[in-house]
Amino acid sequence: MLYRFKNCSFFCFTLVKRASIVILYVVFFLFYNITHAQVYKEGEISDNDFTEQLWFDFNPSWNVGSGQKINGEFGYRTIWPKSWHRYIVRASYQSVLENQLFLKSVKHSETVVFGNGLFLLTSKKNDGSFEVRPFQGYKFSFNISPRFVLQQYLRTEQRFVFSGVEDNQIFGLRMRYQVKGIINLEGVFFEEGVGFYLPISVEGFFNLVQASQFNDVIRVTPGLGYQFNSDFKLEGSLAYHYTRQDSDKLVRTNDLVFRFRVIKTFN
Repeated sequence: MLYRFKNCSFFCFTLVKRASIVILYVVFFLFYNITHAQVYKEGEISDNDFTEQLWFDFNPSWNVGSGQKINGEFGYRTIWPKSWHRYIVRASYQSVLENQLFLKSVKHSETVVFGNGLFLLTSKKNDGSFEVRPFQGYKFSFNISPRFVLQQYLRTEQRFVFSGVEDNQIFGLRMRYQVKGIINLEGVFFEEGVGFYLPISVEGFFNLVQASQFNDVIRVTPGLGYQFNSDFKLEGSLAYHYTRQDSDKLVRTNDLVFRFRVIKTFN
């Protein structure tokens, strides 16, 4: 019986794995053809164009105390055709609140986050920029079931954008609100603490003062991750972003973003 169960588990895992790969290829093929049929020509972005972007991130973190963590981000982003490249360094400190502020009768966690980010944009048109972005955030999360986590994340960002573009709007201020669900499949066909997880998030951006570049409106981000252990994960996502590129000219884009992340916690 044990032998049959192991064979069945291996067969199910293989089937799920192959089905996931096929689905990813189909989704990639469909989006590739849609975006290439509508993508901007000669590197010029027009209103309501489709763009394709590729993001790579390394996200290290360090546990520095009970419920306290320092998070880092080293990122690279580009667009097709390659008209710009963006380099990101971001750091933050987060702390889980011992005295919870809301819904004290419901088991959940509340976390405050403070940090800063540096963004360097290089462009073929010599209209690159450098941005400094302090931010403050609050997370509220709870387990709907043993395998489903729901998280809400509210952030305030102050944007200081420096560029050589005429009429550059240096200061920007915006609110970000994200709802994220994570389906944990760790331990399914694997040993405990190892396996796949499915993150999906929807995030809205509310620009109180618009900056000159990258004024996001909404992001929808489904993904697939694999956890090797509690301290090391790999994650990929295929996201849709709706972005207002310029604060003065009405240039809005539909962005298809392929993102790959390496997530590592150091104790």
